[in-house]
Amino acid sequence: MLLDKAQELVELSQRKKSLQSFAANLQIIQTRQKQITDALTTIQPLVEALKAFRQRGINNIDLTQKADSILSFVINAEENLENNPDWILGDKNFKGDILKRYVDNLKATLEQQLSEAWKNYRDKQMPSTNNEILNLLAKVKAFKNTVRDIQIIDREIKNVIYPKNSAEFAVYESKIEQLKYYWNSLSSDEVPQSVLDFLRAAANQGAPLNLWTPEVEDWINQYNISNSFKIRLT
Repeated sequence: MLLDKAQELVELSQRKKSLQSFAANLQIIQTRQKQITDALTTIQPLVEALKAFRQRGINNIDLTQKADSILSFVINAEENLENNPDWILGDKNFKGDILKRYVDNLKATLEQQLSEAWKNYRDKQMPSTNNEILNLLAKVKAFKNTVRDIQIIDREIKNVIYPKNSAEFAVYESKIEQLKYYWNSLSSDEVPQSVLDFLRAAANQGAPLNLWTPEVEDWINQYNISNSFKIRLT
């Protein structure tokens, strides 16, 4: 009987140690899994944005070797954990705070480069609208609604830091095409080229008198906006 009780105590002690060890390891696993999940949550949207840029041949985003290795680590970590939960215990040098710092630095770098790449791409695609000309044309009743649409779409496009994924990229590419359509409608039959040349010059450095042609004068008188212009010596 005594031996049986002693054996039970040994088994109970071993079970307790085993449970304590399991509890300690479980806490480590849960803590590190959360750190990796947080890293994935931070990086994944940037990966989606990067894919959208590369699908459009925008490859001037410079990722260092360290950045690539971090991306590879955080993307593969979840798969490793699913296949073998003890994987996370094998790396005694795993430092969650270091991983977070690397990921935060990577996020800041990627966001800056994505923003710059988007601005360069956007500016090449968008028509060269001139706010001063638009404000002037807005005084003409026939152009007021078109100018309003141009200004709204222009603001929407320029307020975007960068598209977050391919679907969002497509939305803003569509808006750029809309902007081109509206701007071209102002630059075609509705506004003669001579008038556009005069307006562009007047809105910038000032228009020379040789741009004041009969066609320009007739157009300005037609829309009764002659009071918007002044002549001055340079």
